[in-house]
Amino acid sequence: MPGEPDIATVAQAIGEPARAAMLLQLMDGDAHTARALATVAGIAPSTASSHLRRLRETGLVEVTDAGRRRLHRLAGPEVAQLVEALAALAPPRLPERFQPDPPAGPLLRARACYGHVAGQLGIDLAVMLRKDGVVDDLAPGETGAIRTFDHPLLAALDIVDSTGAGPAVRACLDWSHGTVHLAGALGATLMTALLDAGWVRRRPHGRALRITETGRRQLGELGLG
Repeated sequence: MPGEPDIATVAQAIGEPARAAMLLQLMDGDAHTARALATVAGIAPSTASSHLRRLRETGLVEVTDAGRRRLHRLAGPEVAQLVEALAALAPPRLPERFQPDPPAGPLLRARACYGHVAGQLGIDLAVMLRKDGVVDDLAPGETGAIRTFDHPLLAALDIVDSTGAGPAVRACLDWSHGTVHLAGALGATLMTALLDAGWVRRRPHGRALRITETGRRQLGELGLG
Protein backbone atom coordinates (compact mmCIF):
# COMPACT_ATOMS: atom_id res chain seq x y z
CA MET A 1 0.00 0.00 0.00
CA PRO A 2 1.41 3.41 -0.87
CA GLY A 3 2.04 5.80 2.00
CA GLU A 4 0.67 9.28 2.38
CA PRO A 5 1.78 11.89 -0.19
CA ASP A 6 5.08 13.58 0.55
CA ILE A 7 3.71 17.12 0.37
CA ALA A 8 6.70 18.39 2.38
CA THR A 9 8.98 17.88 -0.63
CA VAL A 10 6.75 19.98 -2.87
CA ALA A 11 6.31 22.60 -0.15
CA GLN A 12 10.06 22.86 0.36
CA ALA A 13 10.60 23.30 -3.39
CA ILE A 14 8.08 26.15 -3.53
CA GLY A 15 9.00 27.67 -0.18
CA GLU A 16 12.10 29.54 -1.31
CA PRO A 17 11.71 33.19 -2.41
CA ALA A 18 13.58 32.91 -5.72
CA ARG A 19 11.76 29.73 -6.73
CA ALA A 20 8.43 31.20 -5.69
CA ALA A 21 9.09 34.30 -7.81
CA MET A 22 9.90 32.13 -10.83
CA LEU A 23 6.72 30.08 -10.37
CA LEU A 24 4.66 33.26 -10.19
CA GLN A 25 6.19 34.47 -13.44
CA LEU A 26 5.46 31.13 -15.11
CA MET A 27 1.81 31.66 -14.24
CA ASP A 28 1.61 33.76 -17.42
CA GLY A 29 1.40 30.43 -19.26
CA ASP A 30 4.41 31.16 -21.46
CA ALA A 31 7.80 29.44 -21.62
CA HIS A 32 10.82 31.34 -20.32
CA THR A 33 14.58 30.95 -20.38
CA ALA A 34 16.54 30.51 -17.19
CA ARG A 35 18.08 33.95 -17.75
CA ALA A 36 14.68 35.61 -17.96
CA LEU A 37 13.51 33.84 -14.82
CA ALA A 38 16.72 34.79 -13.06
CA THR A 39 15.95 38.45 -13.79
CA VAL A 40 12.45 38.04 -12.32
CA ALA A 41 13.86 36.41 -9.19
CA GLY A 42 16.72 38.89 -8.83
CA ILE A 43 19.42 36.22 -8.88
CA ALA A 44 22.31 35.20 -11.12
CA PRO A 45 21.57 32.87 -14.08
CA SER A 46 23.90 30.23 -12.63
CA THR A 47 21.92 30.28 -9.39
CA ALA A 48 18.64 30.15 -11.30
CA SER A 49 19.74 26.93 -13.01
CA SER A 50 20.02 25.10 -9.70
CA HIS A 51 16.65 26.42 -8.55
CA LEU A 52 15.00 25.37 -11.80
CA ARG A 53 16.56 21.93 -11.53
CA ARG A 54 14.94 21.57 -8.11
CA LEU A 55 11.56 22.63 -9.52
CA ARG A 56 11.91 20.12 -12.37
CA GLU A 57 12.88 17.29 -10.03
CA THR A 58 9.81 18.03 -7.93
CA GLY A 59 7.55 17.91 -10.99
CA LEU A 60 6.54 21.57 -10.86
CA VAL A 61 8.35 22.76 -13.99
CA GLU A 62 9.16 21.15 -17.31
CA VAL A 63 11.79 22.14 -19.83
CA THR A 64 11.94 21.89 -23.63
CA ASP A 65 14.71 22.65 -26.09
CA ALA A 66 14.12 25.30 -28.74
CA GLY A 67 17.28 25.47 -30.78
CA ARG A 68 19.99 26.69 -28.44
CA ARG A 69 17.51 27.83 -25.84
CA ARG A 70 16.03 25.82 -23.01
CA LEU A 71 12.53 26.97 -22.19
CA HIS A 72 10.81 26.42 -18.87
CA ARG A 73 7.08 26.34 -18.18
CA LEU A 74 4.78 25.03 -15.48
CA ALA A 75 4.35 21.27 -15.68
CA GLY A 76 0.57 21.51 -16.05
CA PRO A 77 -2.67 23.16 -14.98
CA GLU A 78 -2.63 21.35 -11.63
CA VAL A 79 0.59 23.21 -10.78
CA ALA A 80 -1.01 26.51 -11.76
CA GLN A 81 -4.00 25.71 -9.51
CA LEU A 82 -1.60 24.99 -6.65
CA VAL A 83 0.28 28.27 -7.11
CA GLU A 84 -2.96 30.26 -7.37
CA ALA A 85 -4.35 28.58 -4.24
CA LEU A 86 -1.18 29.38 -2.31
CA ALA A 87 -1.31 32.97 -3.53
CA ALA A 88 -4.87 33.26 -2.24
CA LEU A 89 -3.73 32.12 1.22
CA ALA A 90 -0.45 34.02 1.30
CA PRO A 91 0.06 37.42 2.94
CA PRO A 92 0.76 40.29 0.51
CA ARG A 93 4.51 39.91 0.54
CA LEU A 94 5.63 39.61 -3.06
CA PRO A 95 8.88 40.51 -4.81
CA GLU A 96 9.08 44.25 -5.43
CA ARG A 97 8.28 43.97 -9.13
CA PHE A 98 5.01 42.20 -8.29
CA GLN A 99 3.91 44.79 -5.74
CA PRO A 100 0.87 46.76 -6.88
CA ASP A 101 1.12 50.48 -7.46
CA PRO A 102 -1.34 52.32 -5.22
CA PRO A 103 -4.25 52.56 -5.29
CA ALA A 104 -4.60 49.58 -7.65
CA GLY A 105 -1.64 48.20 -9.55
CA PRO A 106 -1.61 46.63 -12.98
CA LEU A 107 -1.68 43.10 -11.55
CA LEU A 108 -4.89 43.91 -9.70
CA ARG A 109 -6.58 45.37 -12.77
CA ALA A 110 -5.80 42.64 -15.29
CA ARG A 111 -3.23 39.89 -15.53
CA ALA A 112 -2.57 36.55 -17.17
CA CYS A 113 -3.26 33.52 -14.97
CA TYR A 114 -2.01 30.43 -16.81
CA GLY A 115 -3.75 31.22 -20.07
CA HIS A 116 -6.82 33.03 -18.76
CA VAL A 117 -7.63 36.53 -17.52
CA ALA A 118 -7.45 37.33 -13.81
CA GLY A 119 -7.64 40.48 -11.74
CA GLN A 120 -10.59 42.86 -11.76
CA LEU A 121 -11.13 42.42 -15.50
CA GLY A 122 -11.34 38.64 -15.17
CA ILE A 123 -13.73 38.96 -12.25
CA ASP A 124 -15.95 41.44 -14.11
CA LEU A 125 -16.15 39.10 -17.10
CA ALA A 126 -17.04 36.18 -14.82
CA VAL A 127 -19.75 38.16 -13.04
CA MET A 128 -21.31 39.25 -16.33
CA LEU A 129 -21.33 35.74 -17.82
CA ARG A 130 -22.75 34.24 -14.64
CA LYS A 131 -25.46 36.91 -14.31
CA ASP A 132 -26.51 36.45 -17.93
CA GLY A 133 -26.69 32.66 -17.71
CA VAL A 134 -23.73 31.80 -19.92
CA VAL A 135 -22.09 29.84 -17.08
CA ASP A 136 -23.29 28.59 -13.71
CA ASP A 137 -22.48 30.20 -10.38
CA LEU A 138 -19.52 28.07 -9.28
CA ALA A 139 -17.53 27.94 -6.07
CA PRO A 140 -13.72 28.08 -6.30
CA GLY A 141 -12.40 24.92 -7.93
CA GLU A 142 -15.77 23.76 -9.23
CA THR A 143 -16.26 22.99 -12.90
CA GLY A 144 -19.29 23.47 -15.10
CA ALA A 145 -20.67 23.75 -18.60
CA ILE A 146 -21.20 26.60 -21.04
CA ARG A 147 -24.96 27.12 -21.27
CA THR A 148 -24.99 29.32 -24.35
CA PHE A 149 -22.74 31.30 -26.68
CA ASP A 150 -25.52 33.77 -27.43
CA HIS A 151 -24.15 36.74 -25.52
CA PRO A 152 -23.03 40.26 -26.56
CA LEU A 153 -19.53 39.85 -25.08
CA LEU A 154 -18.90 36.58 -26.92
CA ALA A 155 -20.38 38.00 -30.13
CA ALA A 156 -18.15 41.10 -29.91
CA LEU A 157 -15.12 38.83 -29.58
CA ASP A 158 -16.29 36.43 -32.33
CA ILE A 159 -16.46 33.52 -29.88
CA VAL A 160 -18.86 30.88 -31.19
CA ASP A 161 -17.42 27.83 -29.49
CA SER A 162 -14.77 26.85 -26.97
CA THR A 163 -12.49 23.86 -27.17
CA GLY A 164 -9.50 22.80 -25.16
CA ALA A 165 -8.17 20.32 -22.67
CA GLY A 166 -9.86 20.05 -19.31
CA PRO A 167 -13.27 21.33 -18.20
CA ALA A 168 -15.36 23.75 -20.24
CA VAL A 169 -15.43 26.16 -17.30
CA ARG A 170 -13.59 26.17 -13.98
CA ALA A 171 -13.95 28.76 -11.23
CA CYS A 172 -10.44 29.90 -10.30
CA LEU A 173 -9.99 31.68 -6.98
CA ASP A 174 -8.50 35.12 -7.60
CA TRP A 175 -5.95 35.85 -4.86
CA SER A 176 -6.09 39.61 -5.43
CA HIS A 177 -9.82 40.02 -4.82
CA GLY A 178 -10.95 36.92 -2.93
CA THR A 179 -13.51 35.85 -5.53
CA VAL A 180 -13.41 33.84 -8.75
CA HIS A 181 -12.53 34.40 -12.38
CA LEU A 182 -13.06 31.93 -15.22
CA ALA A 183 -10.55 29.27 -16.18
CA GLY A 184 -11.01 26.15 -18.26
CA ALA A 185 -11.57 26.15 -22.01
CA LEU A 186 -13.82 29.22 -21.93
CA GLY A 187 -11.30 31.19 -19.89
CA ALA A 188 -8.52 30.35 -22.33
CA THR A 189 -10.74 31.24 -25.31
CA LEU A 190 -11.61 34.61 -23.76
CA MET A 191 -7.95 35.38 -23.13
CA THR A 192 -6.96 34.58 -26.72
CA ALA A 193 -9.89 36.54 -28.14
CA LEU A 194 -9.17 39.62 -26.00
CA LEU A 195 -5.56 39.62 -27.20
CA ASP A 196 -6.46 38.98 -30.85
CA ALA A 197 -9.09 41.74 -30.83
CA GLY A 198 -6.61 44.19 -29.31
CA TRP A 199 -8.70 44.81 -26.20
CA VAL A 200 -5.73 43.92 -24.01
CA ARG A 201 -1.99 43.79 -24.55
CA ARG A 202 0.74 41.98 -22.68
CA ARG A 203 3.10 44.29 -20.83
CA PRO A 204 6.83 43.91 -21.60
CA HIS A 205 7.60 42.30 -18.24
CA GLY A 206 5.57 40.33 -15.75
CA ARG A 207 2.01 39.02 -16.00
CA ALA A 208 0.07 42.28 -15.97
CA LEU A 209 -2.13 43.05 -18.97
CA ARG A 210 -2.83 46.53 -20.32
CA ILE A 211 -6.39 47.34 -21.33
CA THR A 212 -6.15 49.33 -24.56
CA GLU A 213 -8.27 52.28 -25.64
CA THR A 214 -10.17 49.92 -27.92
CA GLY A 215 -10.72 47.58 -25.02
CA ARG A 216 -11.94 50.32 -22.71
CA ARG A 217 -14.39 51.52 -25.34
CA GLN A 218 -15.70 48.05 -26.14
CA LEU A 219 -15.94 47.03 -22.49
CA GLY A 220 -17.69 50.29 -21.71
CA GLU A 221 -20.30 49.59 -24.37
CA LEU A 222 -20.91 46.24 -22.68
CA GLY A 223 -21.39 47.90 -19.32
CA LEU A 224 -17.96 47.02 -17.97
CA GLY A 225 -16.40 50.48 -18.15
